[in-house]
Amino acid sequence: MTNFSELANGGLTLIKPYQAGKPIEEVQRELGLNDVIKLASNENPFGMSELAKKAALKCVEEGNIYPDSNGFYLKQKLQAKFGYNPNKITLGAGSNELINLLFAAFVNDKVNVIFPEYSFCVYPMETTVNGAKAKVIPLKNYNADLDAILAAIDENTRIVAFANPSNPIGTAISSKSMHDFIAKVPKNVLVVIDEAYNEFNSGDTTFEDSVKWTEEFENLVVSRTFSKAYGLAGLRVGYMVANEEITSLLNRLRAPFNVNIVALAAAVAALDDTEFLKKTVDNNTKERDRYAKFCEEHKLFMIPSKANFVAIDFKGYDAQAIADKLLHKGIIVRPLLGYKLQDILRISIGKPEENDRLFTELDAILKESK
Repeated sequence: MTNFSELANGGLTLIKPYQAGKPIEEVQRELGLNDVIKLASNENPFGMSELAKKAALKCVEEGNIYPDSNGFYLKQKLQAKFGYNPNKITLGAGSNELINLLFAAFVNDKVNVIFPEYSFCVYPMETTVNGAKAKVIPLKNYNADLDAILAAIDENTRIVAFANPSNPIGTAISSKSMHDFIAKVPKNVLVVIDEAYNEFNSGDTTFEDSVKWTEEFENLVVSRTFSKAYGLAGLRVGYMVANEEITSLLNRLRAPFNVNIVALAAAVAALDDTEFLKKTVDNNTKERDRYAKFCEEHKLFMIPSKANFVAIDFKGYDAQAIADKLLHKGIIVRPLLGYKLQDILRISIGKPEENDRLFTELDAILKESK
């Protein structure tokens, strides 16, 4: 019998398949529950905007036609909205696909990739599958240690990757610190800033649009997604901004028509719905403060978050048992065993009534666990 694993390329056999959070339907089926809320995958609790929904539904009628492979209208909208040069934009099925493309284009068994501890799992997966060495730099007070990362760069370093705000921790590197860091990185080392949660950090008055820095730094690559704040996770659409040479290389590698016609139309419309985005961000900011208050009252440590989720340290309790009890109450949260963070649960910030329910159930579980 043929061993196909021996025929597979690179380090494919060394990685584990991505484990997504449990879908609502599966929990309903397994536990016989009707009323289930999902606070596990950092999705937008308000769904997608009405403008985006109308645009998506209209495009379904044209589902027999291939989408514009170049995504002309979405790129034009990004230029009109934010001033981004269309020639520097690569579109993808979520920012995840774009990160995959970037690693496939530049990472091999002769180089190394540097990223902070507890980074988004795609970075180590793509490093391994492309045969490169991973340099994982421990965090400093739950934040990326930029000095240590800079010191780890050597002649074989090809990429330094960050999620900012980070996932699954939720902390963020300040604009000034990030800019100063990039200025010190050798120009032949790509600095990748994955900004899937970018919109939730915009309340910081010192926040700067890092995409604009691609004019200053030829080695900077920034990825964004419409999955989180814009509520299009199920449609899979994101974009990456880099210098035109890098963008050209990525566009040679990506599959034609990699973003479907519905996703393209919804993304264009979502950028117009400023009221929906404001509603999403305002709710997140207000409710995130409520999580901080809940944790303070219950003597739990919540890692300071700039994202649409919180990571709570349940040290002194059995975090996995708490997650299971919540599950049986119809509330899905995300354990972080895959990151070897046994005491921490990641909880997506929902609507006020969803968070009320979480607080009520969690309060009861903590009291009976003492």
